[in-house]
Amino acid sequence: MLQVKIVFLLLLPLIFLPSCQKSKPPEKPAFAASPSSSSLTKRISKIQVTYQLLYGKSPLLSWLHKGVSEDTLNILLALNRVSERHLFRLDSLIVPDTFLSDLKDYAPFPRALDSVRDVKKIIFISNSIQAFGAYENGALIRWGPVSLGKVSTPTKNGLYYTNWKSKRAVSTIDEAWIMNWYFNLDNFKGVSLHEYDLPGFPASHSCARMLEKDAKWIYYWADQWILSSNSRIAGYGTPVIIYGSFPYAAEKPWRQIKHITGETTIAEIKTEIETFHSLILKRQTERTSLLE
Repeated sequence: MLQVKIVFLLLLPLIFLPSCQKSKPPEKPAFAASPSSSSLTKRISKIQVTYQLLYGKSPLLSWLHKGVSEDTLNILLALNRVSERHLFRLDSLIVPDTFLSDLKDYAPFPRALDSVRDVKKIIFISNSIQAFGAYENGALIRWGPVSLGKVSTPTKNGLYYTNWKSKRAVSTIDEAWIMNWYFNLDNFKGVSLHEYDLPGFPASHSCARMLEKDAKWIYYWADQWILSSNSRIAGYGTPVIIYGSFPYAAEKPWRQIKHITGETTIAEIKTEIETFHSLILKRQTERTSLLE
């Protein structure tokens, strides 16, 4: 049997300001960084994080098989873009050496976006890093992994809205595909957000697959459309911007330090906001007037 080489990415211990010293002690795996590892230090908000690319073998799997907390598991699934059953099927893992209770500490998206502070709710979904970020008035409130369209059925970029939803939907392509916590984005092409398997790469038929907990959260958080008496859209739901491109034939972007620090993601988001901001605000105002 071939020996599998485990490659994982470490975050060095996070340094907090005095106001954070009473937080829950972080969980740490039992392995240390190699002196030869490459690193990059990035200051994110009040936390300084150093990323190191490290090579190791059995200690990682041994530690995981012993069992980890729910918070730790959520971080591993998000960083590796997989659902739980695929975690041990990967040939390499991204693993931080410090686990905090707030998943947002590991987000590839900025904690705050001043340019959308006037937008009540908005979701950004990145094709390049296969992740979503949900914002309320410019503040990141949740992020998680996704699996977008595979190379033959890519997820098209653009501005969408959460239209209508169903706790359980059956695919029109294959009746065996059950999509729980379904939220439609394109009523004609069937593009949607829903819970389904995340293998660690784009694998869908143009939808955005999500972990069950994320799809269920969006199901209750996002707004549905409001239809007029003649079934036209009178009020749009929550805006969803899908952007970027996935390098199908290259290394997965989330394994590269510059993407994990969120630098390229921020630049892409700013471009998308400039394109759609005025339209989003117009439709937000129209919806608000209907609800008054």
